[in-house]
Order: sequence, then C-alpha cells, then structure tokens
Amino acid sequence: MRTETLTAHVRINARIFRRFALFDTFRLKRRWISPAVFSVIFLVFSFACMASGKDQAQLIGTVLQFVGIGLPLCYVLAFLVQVHDQCKRLGLKVLRPAYTLNFADSELRIINDMAQEPEVKLAYTSLHGVWRGSGAYYIYAAPARAFILPDGQYPLSPAQMWDFFKGKLKPGTLHGRKP
Repeated sequence: MRTETLTAHVRINARIFRRFALFDTFRLKRRWISPAVFSVIFLVFSFACMASGKDQAQLIGTVLQFVGIGLPLCYVLAFLVQVHDQCKRLGLKVLRPAYTLNFADSELRIINDMAQEPEVKLAYTSLHGVWRGSGAYYIYAAPARAFILPDGQYPLSPAQMWDFFKGKLKPGTLHGRKP
C-alpha cells in the first residue's frame, strides 16, 4: 500500500531552538548530572565543615557553599549565553525557514532551505531515534545531528504524527509519550 508523501516546511525561531537545546543538553544527554553531583559534594563538605566547630570552619564552609552553588550556576548560565549567541548568529529573532522534511514511504528526505546543499535521504530504519519534546518532535539522524519538527508545521496532528513514526521506525527508537 502506497501512502502519500508528507511535507513539512520547517521554520525555526529562537524559542523553538532554545527548547530544543535545553531538551538535547539537559534531558537527552543528561549534562545536568555532573554539575548537580559537584554541587552536592561541595555542599556536603560545607555542612560537615561547619558542623565540626573548629576555628574558621564557618569561613571555609561558606567558601565551599559558594563554589558548590556558583560553579554549576556558571555552567548553566554559560550554556544559556551560548544558545543566545547561536540564535543571534543564525538570525532566529523571527521564524526563519530552516529545512524541508519530506516523509516518503521508506525514507525521510531533507532539503536545506538555508544553504545550497544536496538533498539528504535517510531510511527510517537508519534513524537514531525520534523524541517527543515540548511542542515538537526531535528527529535524530545520529546522536549529534537532529532535526526539529515543531507542532503545527506538519500536515498531521501531533497524535497522528506519533502514529506515523510508530509505523515507520524500528521498535525502541520512538521515545516520549503520545500526545
């Protein structure tokens, strides 16, 4: 049975890109764990130091608290500044055409709308995975290469798109909850 090709002309703005960057970095790649563990270790040492009651323990404990909270906070702020700079560099203040996704029977075709590049064809079975994020699907061709498919920019409802992906992808490559 041949189905009709679905086409999505994807446009991205700073809000959509920021949501993806937060999802990719902190939820999918779980890069929040190291700063959180660092913070917990320093806070435990800080409280142990303060509880010891020795000379200058309060000062050392305060310094440990400052480092335990300050460095992870700097990590997150640096990440947010980097995302902001990337949005500015890409001109994402307003919705901007990024790429066109053509969902055919056996493959996904990607056409870059921002630069002259050859069309990329990916078999559904070769996709690394598809994740349902907040207001979008994130289609990963590889662990470090993803395409954002925001809700409202494809001809199906989010639930219908979920069913479409479920029918095309290998088991275990569709992640999240059906909308």
